[in-house]
Amino acid sequence: MPVLLLIRHATNDFVKTGRLPGRTPNIHLNEEGRRQAEALARLLHEHPLDAIYSSPLERAIETAWRIAADRNLPVAICRDLADTDNGDYTGMEIKRLSEDEATRDFWRVVIETPSQARFPNGEGLLEMQQRVVQALEALIAAHPDREVQASGDPAGGGAEDKPKRRPQVLAIVAHADVIKAALAHYLGMPFDHFQRLSIAPASLTAVTIGHDDKTGRRYILVNYVNRVPPA
Repeated sequence: MPVLLLIRHATNDFVKTGRLPGRTPNIHLNEEGRRQAEALARLLHEHPLDAIYSSPLERAIETAWRIAADRNLPVAICRDLADTDNGDYTGMEIKRLSEDEATRDFWRVVIETPSQARFPNGEGLLEMQQRVVQALEALIAAHPDREVQASGDPAGGGAEDKPKRRPQVLAIVAHADVIKAALAHYLGMPFDHFQRLSIAPASLTAVTIGHDDKTGRRYILVNYVNRVPPA
């Protein structure tokens, strides 16, 4: 089973406005975000990548491009990695949502019991988790371990080369809530606790999904890099 590098897109000017971005189009990386994405590309330069996937939103694609720049790999767009569809609340100030009489009860549900939250004319947060996990499971199924050749010991009497297998490594560029929802699933966390996780811009969360041949169970290893090296 593959190693998933869950990468949050780099920063942009919109995040400083305190508004819900959701699926707002034309949010591009700013100068700081471009430096972050380039630093992330350097961090991954010496590591093998078998595929690069991205949310269809510009801020994710522009981050993925920089990771792919010096590799002979395309950036594959996966629509189900998009940010939450915030519906009527797309672009609204979070402070206003949390304080206005008309929306504060709803926002309390988003924070405290997100499994029950559904954005008007948008999607439910639990539905978001379900589509993201379904997308990741499809990618896991599409990238089985690769066979590599291991040379036999020349002192061992001409032992034949024995095939070995290695997990594929997938870079997946998406959004904070998308990554938090995926982590909550793979870590076995109740979804109502997923807001306790924190995913910084241009951060990398490596999730290794293995398989125990004796028990038939999956096991999950997580390594979180909160901040990439500065440019």
